[in-house]
Amino acid sequence: MTTKTNKILSAAVVIAIIVSVAVLVYVNLPKQTVSFSENNNAHKTTPTIFSLIYDDQQTNFTMADLVQLETYTAKGGYRTQSGMIKGIGNYTGVNISTLVHTLRPAPLLYSLKVYSEDGENLSINYSTILGNVDIYNPDNASDPNPIRKGGVTMVLAYQYEGKWLNESNDGKLKIVFLDEKGSITQASLWWKKVTSIRIITE
Repeated sequence: MTTKTNKILSAAVVIAIIVSVAVLVYVNLPKQTVSFSENNNAHKTTPTIFSLIYDDQQTNFTMADLVQLETYTAKGGYRTQSGMIKGIGNYTGVNISTLVHTLRPAPLLYSLKVYSEDGENLSINYSTILGNVDIYNPDNASDPNPIRKGGVTMVLAYQYEGKWLNESNDGKLKIVFLDEKGSITQASLWWKKVTSIRIITE
């Protein structure tokens, strides 16, 4: 009788242990899943903000990638067709020639096609890339005649007056023309919400 009772007790203990282990595993599973999910989120890659396209090669940049390139800070503004001067201030970004020279090998002579978020694009010739553009009188916006030509730098800007550009003010990236004097250039050359630039060598 005692042996039978011991067998029953032993079986009950084994069942209790199995149930306890099963409950313990079940309770811990959600914690392991959350931890794995958090790990995945921590290792997600930063999204691409800009692409440089050359022939069949496309180089994608995050904002961190752009900031790591040699920076250029200077002043500029633009004259609208209606005779108003806007956007005057200090901009920080990447000189277009610096950006192009991240390519290996970099093209010697080229033009650009700049694309924006809304699908619009702007073609820019090599002379314009070098900064050979019309400069307007900053003290007389109504004067449509340029006062001189050249001497500015074409820049892919990501900061204005020390603050990051964003969706509320012309997008995160913008084409601007700058120099130390804050020269005023044509508004149509300034291109907002830039997403990619294609290099054309034909």
